[in-house]
Amino acid sequence: MAEVLPAGDKIRDYDSRVDPDAPAHVAQAEAEKRQKSHSVLGYFSLVQIHVITLVLVLSSSGLVPVLDLAFAGLTTVYMVFLNSTIFKPVTKGTPPDVMGKKGLVQKYTLFTALVGLLLPSGYILGGFVHGDQKALKAAAPHLFLLGCQILTENVAFRHDGVSLPIRALVPIFYNVRRLFTIMDWVKVDMNKGYESLGMHGAETGPFSPEQWLKFGKYLALSNMIVWTFNLFFFLLPVFLPRTFRKYYEMEFSAGESRAKDAQDPAKVDPSTDF
Repeated sequence: MAEVLPAGDKIRDYDSRVDPDAPAHVAQAEAEKRQKSHSVLGYFSLVQIHVITLVLVLSSSGLVPVLDLAFAGLTTVYMVFLNSTIFKPVTKGTPPDVMGKKGLVQKYTLFTALVGLLLPSGYILGGFVHGDQKALKAAAPHLFLLGCQILTENVAFRHDGVSLPIRALVPIFYNVRRLFTIMDWVKVDMNKGYESLGMHGAETGPFSPEQWLKFGKYLALSNMIVWTFNLFFFLLPVFLPRTFRKYYEMEFSAGESRAKDAQDPAKVDPSTDF
């Protein structure tokens, strides 16, 4: 049951594990702790659960080439190596948000998620309905790599031990690799005909065979345009320079602080002079 507290306070949620005589702030802390522990895996959101499921299904289905599976694993190992040797975290606190919480950036992120994740996910499911094996094999590598990128970014941006340069390099590495898979996707869908569909193009699902083929072509071309723009007009000229500038500013400030701290013990306290 729930008890309504005085105005300005939050609703306090009781159950058998909470002392009813406990102060309001203690009960509220316990309620928040239980809510966090009962959230989806306590760490991942529903969207991230969808991405994890997608990555596992694609990687175990045989639709993703071994080269792309190896790329995801080796990229993770390489990022860990860079983070522990070359680009070490400057401070123990949370690194600043380089781009800030700008509305335009958030809208752009949602748009890329729609074009790169949600629509291709539907395209993969539609490939099963239409019996389009070429669609499955063509779109799966891009979708798998994007899922791995999202999961890696989730860990990198939520872990204080990951430095700013690593947070910038992860999307760049994956974006470059995905462009090659999208090029293969475009080639397949541009040359694909009715013979690639199950039952030789018979009516299946909400799309006619002609509409389905056009949808695949437009979706592949849209991803090529969006992710080419993302790499060459956002990540490389905007996000990467800002990230490294902020990283080296923080490194310079930390170096100055360490130098001052090193000089302090050498100073002689006048009160100790005789």
